Amino acid sequence: MGWVDGFRNVATSISSADGDGEIEAWDGKVAISSLYPLFLFPRLSRQRCHRSFFLFLHRNTLNLRCKSSFNLEKAVCNHGFFMMAPNKWIPLTKSLQRPLRLVDQCTSVTVTISHPPGNANLHIYVHDMEALSLENQQAILGQVARMLRISDTDEKAVNEFQDFYPQAKGEGFGRIFRSPSLFEDVVKSILLCNCTWGRTLDMAKSLCELQLQLSSRPQSNRKEQRKTKRKRGQDNATSKTFHGLGNFPNSKELAKFSEIDLQKHCNVGYRAGYIIKLAQRVEKGTLVLEKLENECDLCSYKGVHRKLSKLKGFGPFVIATILMCLGCYQKVPTDSETIRHLKQVHGMSSCNSRTIEEIYKKYAPFQCIAYWFELLQSYEINHGKLSELDESDYRRITGS
Repeated sequence: MGWVDGFRNVATSISSADGDGEIEAWDGKVAISSLYPLFLFPRLSRQRCHRSFFLFLHRNTLNLRCKSSFNLEKAVCNHGFFMMAPNKWIPLTKSLQRPLRLVDQCTSVTVTISHPPGNANLHIYVHDMEALSLENQQAILGQVARMLRISDTDEKAVNEFQDFYPQAKGEGFGRIFRSPSLFEDVVKSILLCNCTWGRTLDMAKSLCELQLQLSSRPQSNRKEQRKTKRKRGQDNATSKTFHGLGNFPNSKELAKFSEIDLQKHCNVGYRAGYIIKLAQRVEKGTLVLEKLENECDLCSYKGVHRKLSKLKGFGPFVIATILMCLGCYQKVPTDSETIRHLKQVHGMSSCNSRTIEEIYKKYAPFQCIAYWFELLQSYEINHGKLSELDESDYRRITGS
């Protein structure tokens, strides 16, 4: 889903918090009556929402209410995506930092996401901003909710999986971290293929360095852009550097490159062609990623699987990883690491896709989460808690 559309789904779950200032929604738009008077929205139909999430902006901080069982550390530090740029996990404060895009999809702001002990809300601190329009608040909250799988649908899946797997419940595991957008998920899934984990990290970092270069280029129409922003009432924000990196590039930014130029800038090898074609299809509208998100759920994934199978460069591993990011967990992403895991943990002398299906079918429709829980445990036995590792240790994380 798009960021605003993604948040509108979350917004259907927004309600009042502790009786302080009622929060209401109008056709997916969010407001707090104590901060945004009702007369500002005269043409919007009021729609009551049930208790679940809470949003407000105070001193550059957005708050997102989550369930009492939610644990930020567990929700983030469980998949290699959290180690890939531009994500930055800070072990000392148990917080996640990264750039997120505003509604215009060109401007990025750095946020720090934290979860104070005993607090029902996630705190999302927005750096270098004096104020955020309601629309941009929605964009940020939608991206955070997507990354951390904070929605009624995700909560239901977590509870159902933990009923299957009591040990996972005891460990607080049930969510697999993902990106703010499906496009970023898809590109990162491609970066995971046929290379070492260290090179995957390098390629993600290079793409973010490229995005910083793109966002820093002077633009001849900047005066006109400022006029447009004032007309639209957008926030006065500019893209900021983030630990020497930019944001992860979006489809619009990557679609302009040739395959040779992307290889040259980011050393992504043969993957450049697949990434460029993906970006161009998204920009032309021949591949609508929002539709894939809407079509895929726990009970129905085969249609999305067929569509992904038609895309060049999308093999079984990439497709299974994308399905996982979409919340469809029936397929286990299988590569050399999977084979190693099955041999070490399950004592299998030889493995294939049928073997994997047989081992994890008892966890249907959560086969991928069950596999990933096992893999995460093996990593932490070998390397310690992933959430406590220094960034310099990420390159050595494998099960071997």
